[in-house]
Order: sequence, then structure tokens, then C-alpha cells
Amino acid sequence: MSPNKSPSESSKSSTQSVEIAKIRMDGGTQPRAKLFEEVVDDYAEDMKQGATFPPVIIYFDGKEYWLADGFHRVRAKEAIGATEVTAEVCLGTQRDAVLYAVGANAAHGLRRTNADKRRAVKRLLRDYEWQKWSDREIARRCGVDHKTVGNLRKDMYPLDNQSSEFRKGADGRITNIANIGKSTQTNNTSTKRQRVKKPSTAPKSTFPQPQKTKKGDIWRLGKSHTLYCGDPESTTFQELLPKEISLLLFFPRFDKPWLPEKPTNVQNTLLFHTSYGEDLHLETLRGIIENCLSGTTDANDPIVMINLIDPSLFILIEELECSCYCAEPDPQRCTDALTAWAAINQTVKRLSN
Repeated sequence: MSPNKSPSESSKSSTQSVEIAKIRMDGGTQPRAKLFEEVVDDYAEDMKQGATFPPVIIYFDGKEYWLADGFHRVRAKEAIGATEVTAEVCLGTQRDAVLYAVGANAAHGLRRTNADKRRAVKRLLRDYEWQKWSDREIARRCGVDHKTVGNLRKDMYPLDNQSSEFRKGADGRITNIANIGKSTQTNNTSTKRQRVKKPSTAPKSTFPQPQKTKKGDIWRLGKSHTLYCGDPESTTFQELLPKEISLLLFFPRFDKPWLPEKPTNVQNTLLFHTSYGEDLHLETLRGIIENCLSGTTDANDPIVMINLIDPSLFILIEELECSCYCAEPDPQRCTDALTAWAAINQTVKRLSN
């Protein structure tokens, strides 16, 4: 039995034809690690032969139609030239669609891979609200074993004890119990913003030391990420970029103007600037970027980053299963990024200099 109720069971819904062009598939509701083209082709061929498929599941928030289940079916419809798809449309938000999607296909449809299951669990664990749920509740929503959730939580937050600090009361409110019984004198901390240093995951003595970076260098981080030490407007960097960019992360500096307009090949853009400088609370920034990535990209989507405000952002993007192309003019910031990347025992290779 599916861990999530169908829309007809959980709220008011209706079956209707929906224009494919109106369906949003970019809101982080894609539950799979990747779509299988061979499955799309098979579905398309069956549709040509007159096969009937179950309606896809869509949540409508009054303005947008969010696809929650049926990505292969919609792609197959597009492949045969159809402009509409039969859908069970439920009243609900994009977040409602995400919660349904993470448990979709747990007991029916194309069987989920282990990567699909991990992606679903990680989607909830990265969310500011859902990560506070118990391992068993997240497991129920995603249709997995609670031990799987616990293991992934430990991997993602090795030093995070929030699961023992927060409790949900009978009224549904979340309460921080970490300081209950402690003297108030021990909690008189400074209100000044301070940079939060990312804790290391292994002894520093075991970290491989990458070469120092100089301007013009191009580095490959792991299998999916490219770091260019130089001007993002240079021809060298522009030639590295993919034709379509799912998300542009732009962190302008004081000596650089704001981006005049969004490039035509960019689907989404996040521009962020702060006057706090070295006192920037990086954990807060990472949370903003995580939510932006989760809500606008799918696995393997290409991301372009202009200026590297946080050396560990490559690690975050890797965890979100996207690929990144970054231009950073400052050689020291590039070296810091390579050092952070090498700390997780991933490969670093210079492509040119």
C-alpha cells in the first residue's frame, strides 16, 4: 500500500485534461534521480498503439499546475505530439506536490531505484520544516525503511543533534528543548554576526593538498564540476558553459555591477549580495541556496556560479546531484574551494593553465 494517500483520498480532486504547456515540472517535485529515455520511448509506442495509462497526478494552487507523479507519461505524451494529458488534479501547493511525489511509485508504477529512494529522503531532510520530522515519519512519507532515513541523516548532518533538540507538541508546534534546565547565564552569547566555519569530516592530516591556483587555471572537481579562475565574461569561461543553464547563482562584488538582465538560456536566477563581508553567516546562505536548488532543479541539471562566496558550495551542489560551472577571479578563493573539495576525498584535476 502506498505511504501517501491519493489526491482523491486526501483532498478534493477531479480528473480532467490539462495542457502540457501549463504543467510545472521544475519545482523540485521530480522524485527520481533521473528519467529513463527507454521508458519514455516504450510508453510513447504504447500510446501510439492506443494503450490507456492512468492519469498523472497534479496539484493546482490556483495559479500553477505542479506535476507530482507521471513524469515519464508526460514526456511520452510530448514525444508523440500530444498537447494535453489526462490528470487527477488536486487542490494544493507546490509543497503538497513534493510530499506526494517523494512517496510516488513506492508500490506501483515504474519501480524506484535505490538512488530514487535516497533522493526522496534527502529532499525532505534538506527542507527547513520537514527535516525536523522523525526518521519514521519521513520514512512513511517516502516509502522506505526508517533506518535508511537515519543513516542518510547522519551522513548529511554528522554533527547535527537537532533531532534530539526539537520536539513536536500535541498542538503541532515545534519546540527547541536543548536549553531546558540550563542556566540562563550560559546562553548570553554575542548578537554580532560571525562566520560559521564548516566542521571538517576527517583529520586534516589526511587531506590531500591541491596545488595553488593561478589566474587562467581550469579545474575539474570530481566528474561533474568545473572551476575557472578568471573573469566570468572571458571567452574561455563562456566556451565551457552548456547551451542550457537550469540555475544561475550570481554573487556580485562591490567592484562589479549587477547583472543587467537574465541571459536567454538561463531558466532560473538567484542573485545575492551582502554588506556583512567576512561576518556573513554562511550556514544561513547555504540554507537559502539549498532551498533554491531543491525548488528549481532536478538531478544532473547544469548550474552556473559567478563568484565563489563560500568555498564549500561545490560540496553542497554535489550533494544535490547537479553539475556546476564556476568562475572565480580570485586565485586564493579558488585554492580554498579546491582544499574544501579535496577534504571529502574527491578527485581534483587541472585541465589547463
